[in-house]
Amino acid sequence: MRALIAALLLAPAAVGAAEKQTLDNGWPAGWNRIGPVEAGVIGGLGLGTLLMEVVVKPAELPRWDSPILFDADARSTLSAGSADGRSRAATGSDIGYIGLPAYAIGVEAGLVWLGKDQGDAALQLALIYAEALAVNGFVSRVVQKSVGRARPDAQPDNTAFFSGHTSTAFTIASALCVTHSRLAIYGNAADQIVCPAALAVAATTGLLRIVADRHWASDVIAGAIFGTAVGAGVSWIHLRDGAATSSSVSLGAGGRSIVYGGSF
Repeated sequence: MRALIAALLLAPAAVGAAEKQTLDNGWPAGWNRIGPVEAGVIGGLGLGTLLMEVVVKPAELPRWDSPILFDADARSTLSAGSADGRSRAATGSDIGYIGLPAYAIGVEAGLVWLGKDQGDAALQLALIYAEALAVNGFVSRVVQKSVGRARPDAQPDNTAFFSGHTSTAFTIASALCVTHSRLAIYGNAADQIVCPAALAVAATTGLLRIVADRHWASDVIAGAIFGTAVGAGVSWIHLRDGAATSSSVSLGAGGRSIVYGGSF
């Protein structure tokens, strides 16, 4: 977990070789936009996630019911000793699970919309966060229902692997890290705070899932890795130029040519 957080904290320095853009004049020219087709895919993933949650039932009997690696030691060390303590930890973990997405889409995109009067740019930013959440949500539900791992507290849903709370929190935290390494939204000092603050909330979310005895440590680590890959990947794809490369092949002296190209 420490290595993961360190990598994300150092990522903005690596990406920061390119000058940060602003959204004062709208979405930067040439950057990859989310159009109607991609927005439809986001909606489809969201619907698929809902169907996986409501229609597809978890395994009645666990397909995987034993700890691995350091799971047992982490549980005995970190799990709260009382039912009340575990309940409070579970409630606290909702801050990252619900709060980080609400901040990214509602507050950050909202401030771009209202504070900078850039509705189109705000919509693009919100759609990027929504796409990352949709990919994470759909894949996490498929994995949870397919793997059928028992929770350490013996809850009957058998959807422990991997931690959806953790993957969601890290999806948004990593997306925020990439966003604030490419965009100056608040100003230099404030932008530098967003990434470490979001990662701290995400890490706390994962820790609280263990304290609440709702997940094994391996569930949390896997969720953090997957969420980080999704959030950083989706953000990076869109917060850069959609560079199109083309090449031509001349056919004879008349100068006729075939032109082919693609976006990379």
